[in-house]
Amino acid sequence: MPSRKAHNLPPRWAAALLAALALVALGVAVASTAGERAGPPPAALVALGQRLLADPRLGADGATSCLSCHRPAAGYTDGRATARPGGLNTPPLWGLRERRAFGWFNPEVASLEQMALRPLADPAEMGPRRDSTLARLRADPGLAAAFGAAFPGARRLVTWEQIAAALAAAIRAIPDPDGPFQRSLAGDAAAVSPAARRGGALFAELGCAACHRPPTFANDSYHDVGVSADRGRNGGAARVPSLRGVRLTGPYFHDGSAATLEAVVRAYARGGQAPDGATSPAITPLQLTERDVRDLVAFLSSL
Repeated sequence: MPSRKAHNLPPRWAAALLAALALVALGVAVASTAGERAGPPPAALVALGQRLLADPRLGADGATSCLSCHRPAAGYTDGRATARPGGLNTPPLWGLRERRAFGWFNPEVASLEQMALRPLADPAEMGPRRDSTLARLRADPGLAAAFGAAFPGARRLVTWEQIAAALAAAIRAIPDPDGPFQRSLAGDAAAVSPAARRGGALFAELGCAACHRPPTFANDSYHDVGVSADRGRNGGAARVPSLRGVRLTGPYFHDGSAATLEAVVRAYARGGQAPDGATSPAITPLQLTERDVRDLVAFLSSL
């Protein structure tokens, strides 16, 4: 974000900039959809994936499901600062179907299928992957039938590759979070408050959309914003997260060090979290008024 001298935009310009941001969102959404060559996954595959997301038998301990940590009511997060001591904040699952990089610190995780297998292999999460886990799932006739419907003609059912494909299909099917911004894109011009409109204009003016690009308000680049938990991973550079539904997914940053969206905005206004100032060039101090902070929070809360 570039530095900025504090000033207040006239409401007409705020509205115009937010409208432009909405048009960009629509344009990107169209371009993204047009760029996807594969059609939607079969309904049976999505249904299997949704069933597996909630199935605790998928965990090596037989008691931990994907939704144990990615709770829909908490924006597909767990609401905790970190998933475990010394670990990372649990990321949400929506807004991933348009992504091309999925590892928080590893750009080589290039598909949702790869991403889905990682927690299933990690003993600190749901792993390790065991043949006994597959045997437990195969012993359920109803689940075996669901695999047969999702993978007709497969010589062997209930494999880790099939589980990854089903989970990825279900994650892609998670709808975008409802909120004022989503309703404004659907044609409800009054859905976004005046404060959120000013915040959207300021978001565009500050250059925040260079990294948090509509419609996902994310991109696949990696930046160091000075979060302490990141410093030993990938040189501190983490993938840009989506801001969709961000009002539901606190606390924030990979170490959960920001309890509120206001704390996040103020951290960026300081030029990031690092006390030594060692952050990516895109992260620079901002000069914001108190109303600027409130308006940015209102905009982020609308997404």
